[in-house]
Amino acid sequence: MGAELFDGIILDAPCTGSGTWGRSPENISYFNAKKIDEFATLQKEIAKNVSLHLKVGKPLVYITCSVFEKENEEVIAYIQKELGYSLHSYKVLKGYYEKADSMFVARLIKL
Repeated sequence: MGAELFDGIILDAPCTGSGTWGRSPENISYFNAKKIDEFATLQKEIAKNVSLHLKVGKPLVYITCSVFEKENEEVIAYIQKELGYSLHSYKVLKGYYEKADSMFVARLIKL
């Protein structure tokens, strides 16, 4: 990446994929809980890097297919506190009601 600044960034972050376990329950038996911390660290690092390329006052949309707070709400708290964003909105999309994947999405504004 160069020095480009964008009017908006969608960060579809790599994650544990726990929101997809409804359609792939076999993944639960192979899951290692240490992966949650590893992904949360990676998500924060990616958010820090992409933040350098977002214009002030513009949105960052953060998405995971995880249901873990550490990958979602805690990363959003980090983005707000450490990277200087305000939280516009967030939602947990509970796919299990619709026989679909569950996802987390948040819209933040760079200050």
